[in-house]
Amino acid sequence: MHPKPHHHGHHHKPPHASFAASKVLDFVDEPRLDVLLASLVPDAADRAFVLRCVIGEGPLHHRGANYILLTLLAQAAQQGKSAGFPAMAGGVAVPMRLPPYLAESVDEGNYPLQLPTGALLALAGGDQARLAAMIDCLTDGPSQHALANVIMVALIERLLAKTQP
Repeated sequence: MHPKPHHHGHHHKPPHASFAASKVLDFVDEPRLDVLLASLVPDAADRAFVLRCVIGEGPLHHRGANYILLTLLAQAAQQGKSAGFPAMAGGVAVPMRLPPYLAESVDEGNYPLQLPTGALLALAGGDQARLAAMIDCLTDGPSQHALANVIMVALIERLLAKTQP
């Protein structure tokens, strides 16, 4: 990435906050996250695409934040599990809203993982309209946000399932 000479965006940071990308994202361990997400997205090519969206695209702070949150949640969801996770009860397809250069690498109109809706439906008090609004909020926006949200909800649902009798 080349440095931007002018700052027209909404993020105003002091000059000392501009580090080289390699330095900022030094802590991102893609192979580790790849292993943690294997049970959510079993196909290796699909998983590589998902990883590219969540930690390879967009502003550096989003990539780093996605890596941190997804890795910690995946670790938490795996604790006490000998192998893998239970199959998820219900889920909805997540429609892609991709920039053209990313859309070229995928055929389908949906991401290769589903948004589980069990915990969301409970949060919505069983109200389908509220559930639909929640799904819209979670799946709208750039791929790095939508996919990170979907993965986080999937991992949180697994955590909730483990804490319930």
